[in-house]
Amino acid sequence: MTRWWCEAELDADPEHDRIMAAARAGTLLTVTMADVVRLRREQGGELPGE
Repeated sequence: MTRWWCEAELDADPEHDRIMAAARAGTLLTVTMADVVRLRREQGGELPGE
């Protein structure tokens, strides 16, 4: 479910093309899923299933 949610968020992102181009070029800044979850919770957000 978490993977689907991440893909759905990326597909809906207006920066999708830029993000995909950077990923393919190896220049996309990355973070771990643990960091994403931590930052989302710190900002008061929920994750699917919570």
